[in-house]
Amino acid sequence: MAKFVWLASYPRSGNTWLRFALSCLLAGKPMDHSAEVSRLIPDIHDGLRGDVLFGKKTTIIKTHWAFNTGLPLREDVVGVIHLVRNPLDVLVSNQNYAMTRSGALFNQANGEERENIARKFADNYIGNGGHENFRSFGIGSWEEHTLSWLSPLNVTPKLLVRYEDLVAKPDQQLSAIARFLGLKRSDSEIVTACENSSVDMMRQLETREVEMRADGIFYQSVNAAAYEAGQRLIVGGERKFDLTLEQQKRATERFGPLMKRLGYKLERSDT
Repeated sequence: MAKFVWLASYPRSGNTWLRFALSCLLAGKPMDHSAEVSRLIPDIHDGLRGDVLFGKKTTIIKTHWAFNTGLPLREDVVGVIHLVRNPLDVLVSNQNYAMTRSGALFNQANGEERENIARKFADNYIGNGGHENFRSFGIGSWEEHTLSWLSPLNVTPKLLVRYEDLVAKPDQQLSAIARFLGLKRSDSEIVTACENSSVDMMRQLETREVEMRADGIFYQSVNAAAYEAGQRLIVGGERKFDLTLEQQKRATERFGPLMKRLGYKLERSDT
């Protein structure tokens, strides 16, 4: 049986970016199509190919599930890369992403109605500690998800990576991940992988695949209407919705204790 390393994160925490960076590092070249990333670092929520499950190789597998002792592949998992992000930024990213998946009702609404829909989403998210549907998907609230992967019940070797540290020093973080994985890569190979997985490079690839309707990470034909409405995985300054000061206060009160444990200041980091 093959061996596996989880790349675990709460949705909208930077998993796609890290998958690209690691894929560039593994392949030693840029990714010409996002489907290449899915081949090198598959998403367990999309199912796994037979060649991933058998043989002597070790494969990194993306998951948004919370950790539990009944997870699939558990007897063959040899490591966990646990990616976390400031939960207030995760909230806003989920808010903006969700608004482009709200269908015709949202798209036909006027500006004030859209603001109300977005504000209600944020209120529900804060009250639930995450997207209201995520618990039924096995993801849980942000706190449940994060604490599950930090749990001593998870005895697999773990590497905690903060999204903000990836942004600040991507080469240092990617080098640390490579060491954790036992990958021998030179400093120049690390730097090249970071350059080949920059946000600009990913955004260009996403734009091309959406325009070409090329199925992959960035485009799935079953969600064509969402792409027409402007849904994108790679956000580039076009954020439309944000938290009110009162929502920021309530979110900080809710997530604050775990934010402190992870070394976060009790404030937004992407404002």
